[in-house]
Amino acid sequence: MTDNRKTRDFLLRDLPTDLADKLKVAASLHHAPMKAYIQGVLEGHVRELEKKGITLSLPK
Repeated sequence: MTDNRKTRDFLLRDLPTDLADKLKVAASLHHAPMKAYIQGVLEGHVRELEKKGITLSLPK
């Protein structure tokens, strides 16, 4: 099954080793792959910003 949503790739470079290790442990505690865990954290952060009334859209 193919996901038809538009996506964009991001590469996180120069992430401090200790932070990367902690993210890996946090993802495993949530029984989630690293990608899914980081995506969930970022989506939660964006939701919180939007709840505060911050508009997060790029100009067209």
